[in-house]
Amino acid sequence: MRERHLFLGVLGFALLAIAVAMLIPGRQDHRPELLPWAITTHEDGSSTVFGLRLGHNTLGDAEQLFQTELELILFQSPQGRRAAEGYFDGVTLSGLAAKLVVEAALSEAELRAMFERGVRIATMGNGSRKVTLHPDDIARLRATPIASLTYLPRTHLDEVLVEKRFGVPAQKLGEPGGEVVHWLYPERGLDVAVSAGGKEVLQYVAPRDFSRLVAPLLERQATP
Repeated sequence: MRERHLFLGVLGFALLAIAVAMLIPGRQDHRPELLPWAITTHEDGSSTVFGLRLGHNTLGDAEQLFQTELELILFQSPQGRRAAEGYFDGVTLSGLAAKLVVEAALSEAELRAMFERGVRIATMGNGSRKVTLHPDDIARLRATPIASLTYLPRTHLDEVLVEKRFGVPAQKLGEPGGEVVHWLYPERGLDVAVSAGGKEVLQYVAPRDFSRLVAPLLERQATP
């Protein structure tokens, strides 16, 4: 009888532990394809990362996959460049916590029209402008393919770990000031911004669109 009570006690504790583990975000999700270095390239020049095929899957697909609602915003830089983006403030993918930014694949004409239909425009401290989108445009964004993904890990990725996971980069480009160095992997459509301050940023595009990542880096280097 005593052994039976002991068995039931151990069983009850085990079931409780399983239940708690299921309630902790990300604990039950350990899929290797959701790791940041799991990049699959395709014959059409696109790529799949975090379970999303760039240029094919939509922002709405990302919401369904991660079971989290995006914050959808349109930004205009001080130089007049516009981008419509969605933010996951916190996701846990295969046990790794991070923030994720999803950019919509829209033309400049489409972005300009969304900007003009904006419900509210706020000017930020650096001169950029943040636009609250019209409800119709929010619905449209969710149906728009993903142009790029930006992954901001909570865990520090030093140079040794970056090279171990992604290999030797094809090229390295430093930011003015020398604090950030971009490790470029054109065959994967990947830019890993390695920072001396420990705040790495990983940006993914389809390999066929890799020039979109390199052009602004070269422009900043050319600026005196």
